[in-house]
Amino acid sequence: MDTQNPSKQPPLYYQPMLKESINRFLTDYRNGATNFTDFTSIFSRAIHTTSDPPIPLLWFYSALEFHTNRLREASRTSLVAVKGLFQLLVSCCDGCVAMKRIGVLAPLVFEIYRSMGCGEEVKSEIEGLVEGVVSYCSIYCMKSEVEVNGGDARVGVLEEGFVDLIPVWMVDCDGGGESGVGGDCLKGFFPFVSDGVRKGIEMGCEVGYLAGVVMFEALLLKMCLIFEAGIARGEKEKKLHAAAVQVMTGFRNFYFLDTLLRMMLEPALPVISLLGSDNEVLLKEALYYSVMMMDYSFINCQAGVSLYADNLKDFAINWLFVAESAIQSAREKGDHGKATSYVNSFCRSCIPIQLINWVTSQSGIDRKIGRPSVSTPIDLIKWLLAAEEHGLAIFGCGTAKHRAKAFVFTSRTVSMLPVVKHPFLSSIHGGFAGTVPMLPVVEHPFLTSIHGGFVADRVRASDVEMHDTVDAISLSGDDRINTFTTDGTRKRKEGIEDGTKVQLKYMRCQLHENAVRENSCTFKQQ
Repeated sequence: MDTQNPSKQPPLYYQPMLKESINRFLTDYRNGATNFTDFTSIFSRAIHTTSDPPIPLLWFYSALEFHTNRLREASRTSLVAVKGLFQLLVSCCDGCVAMKRIGVLAPLVFEIYRSMGCGEEVKSEIEGLVEGVVSYCSIYCMKSEVEVNGGDARVGVLEEGFVDLIPVWMVDCDGGGESGVGGDCLKGFFPFVSDGVRKGIEMGCEVGYLAGVVMFEALLLKMCLIFEAGIARGEKEKKLHAAAVQVMTGFRNFYFLDTLLRMMLEPALPVISLLGSDNEVLLKEALYYSVMMMDYSFINCQAGVSLYADNLKDFAINWLFVAESAIQSAREKGDHGKATSYVNSFCRSCIPIQLINWVTSQSGIDRKIGRPSVSTPIDLIKWLLAAEEHGLAIFGCGTAKHRAKAFVFTSRTVSMLPVVKHPFLSSIHGGFAGTVPMLPVVEHPFLTSIHGGFVADRVRASDVEMHDTVDAISLSGDDRINTFTTDGTRKRKEGIEDGTKVQLKYMRCQLHENAVRENSCTFKQQ
């Protein structure tokens, strides 16, 4: 095998050599070896004679150098070796596309995470490293957008075996470095993502997918460091919001946002083991705010070259789920102003119209369901479920469809109001007694804050008007409820024969003057 000029070899020329070298390194390390010069000279030559070296080669070579430097420092609390690793990974990636430059930093993020337990004396150094990673990723996110727009759409694919490099990085961890890569080993190396995201890595993925994971973990590292400051809760919330907005503004990248949305749908972020449940909630609320306030108009142009419409559709559905979760979370906490702000952001976003356009572009479906006018995420979720009932595969997997139905169920449950005794109906016909199942008209604090103050109409003897709650399903005329009333009540629906029944008029609460606005962004079919 010619390692002098690997660029002339088949794409996977290095695998037999790499596999043998990994096994030998793990054996030598466990036996106390501290000098890996024989390995480093071979792999240094292989990397520097290749214009675009594979990530497995980069990871193994940098691991050899890192372990040598760390052992030379003879201090687990020293960040000198970690700083050297950052410089080494950056220098080895000259000529690589932007997403590869970011994805190759995965071992660095892992080492920074491990260093967070080294004490307050190195905190400022860790913060500096995290800021360096965030800035580096921001720069290459911008360059990635230029590459795509310039026609350089090289998106490499990582073969399944690349995770065999992970034991090399975890060789000095408790339980790490065993032959093969089990779930625990992979979880240790990517501690800030879910099992589902890790599974995508283990099975082999695009370099961009790995880069998205690296950026997401860098975001969480930055935000976790805020909790070390010992500041008051209010100030902590401000810092979290500022950090989330700053990082997400710099990370204008489909792969990062895709990972972020997937993680936001988890019951809890993995940082709960570090921060505790209360702090995890604070962090997630800051992410909700940033997700809802972000402009996503760049997504279609950036990702359209390499992604099929289904990828963008799944991304849009995840965003829709996160939007509904954010609104529900704000309401549960009684923050009606924030809930209103999120609903308004939903209507301003280009993503809902993308989803609607994608569905109605499918052959013949628009004649069956028509185009909706939606004002909240739950409205759109219901419409998508209705469209799927007509045979269109929208949610892709059972999990997504179950989640959509769960949101609808939660919405119905929240919107149910108690049974009341209506004093007016109790006095009809000389004292009609009994409890009547009615939805009382109330001034809802959330509704009163919209458009300068929505006020529910007063109940009148001749025209009892009912108002849906924000999430309630709007009822058609055929669903109206009839109860007893006095003679002379005016009729509100044709075909009602009994004039002794009061007509209940159901009014939809129009939360916005306009529904989801039109936007030129659409899912591009490849």
